[in-house]
Amino acid sequence: MKQVNIIDSLRSFAAISVCLFHFICTTIGLEYPSIMTSVANYGQHGVLVFFVISGFIIPWSMYQKKYKLTSLFRFMAKRLIRLEPPYLASIVLVLLIALIKTKFLIGAESPEEISAARVGLHFGYLINFFPQYKWLNNVYWTLAIEFQYYLIMSLLFLLFIHKQLAIRLLAYGLCFAMAYLVPDASHSHFPSYAPLFLFGIGVFQYQNNRVGMLEFAGVMVACFIYNYLFMGIPAAGFGLATAMVILFFSDTRIPVLDWLGKMSYSIYLIHPVIGAAVINILSRYAHGAAQKLGVLVAGLIVTFISSYLMYLLIEKPSKKLSSKLKL
Repeated sequence: MKQVNIIDSLRSFAAISVCLFHFICTTIGLEYPSIMTSVANYGQHGVLVFFVISGFIIPWSMYQKKYKLTSLFRFMAKRLIRLEPPYLASIVLVLLIALIKTKFLIGAESPEEISAARVGLHFGYLINFFPQYKWLNNVYWTLAIEFQYYLIMSLLFLLFIHKQLAIRLLAYGLCFAMAYLVPDASHSHFPSYAPLFLFGIGVFQYQNNRVGMLEFAGVMVACFIYNYLFMGIPAAGFGLATAMVILFFSDTRIPVLDWLGKMSYSIYLIHPVIGAAVINILSRYAHGAAQKLGVLVAGLIVTFISSYLMYLLIEKPSKKLSSKLKL
């Protein structure tokens, strides 16, 4: 299967961006210069980069492996085998840390707030359908979006690669229709982000010669306009920029980012659990600018080390197991 070299570097960029946003803008006890927080605030849009990457890489993989509708259950099983073990491991970490907090820290969530129902709804990524409950880890909401995307793509994929223009137009129309017509004021479900994922799908189509330049350009313009009007400038800007990077720099490798990108999923899951906890603990001892910067660096280092361990022990084996299941 042909590799797209830039993908891991993009994943690394997105994961680190989200890390910096959470570490600088949402952790307690430290105040950074306003210009630093203003720049780091853009890091929250790293999730938009992840969505466009998935928009590209999922149909790319399905196309390379000659996906058919009869492969739907195997496809979903492959995705679950790939993603569930690190996700479940991170949930265990969250619960362990919450237990420690309730024993030793005042003001932490009580065991009643971490109920069996709340934990159970994390299986199947169902929290978004029950607003009375919160995610145990505030990055999990994006995994729910991704899971819904896999379900939709497993049904619509063959429309996007169809030889007839009318069928492909139908697929584009379904993306925009579900985004516009499905009520989702909080933007917590896939339909709101369908035109963002479509940026990546469009690049996949063009790079695999399924569509011509005119159709590709039309899809990019339509996605940009919709996201600009209904999701805001960041969605339109980051979406188009990510699509163009994949298109024009697909063979590029950035060594450090490429290496970190391979464990970007673990970084994404662990940083709000372990990295942020380290920063919150150390922040009480940081007073000067240099000490604050040191705390930030310590949080990143601990995140990368713990993520690498999770990658070796859990994520990498789940990747291998998933690859053994053929479509």
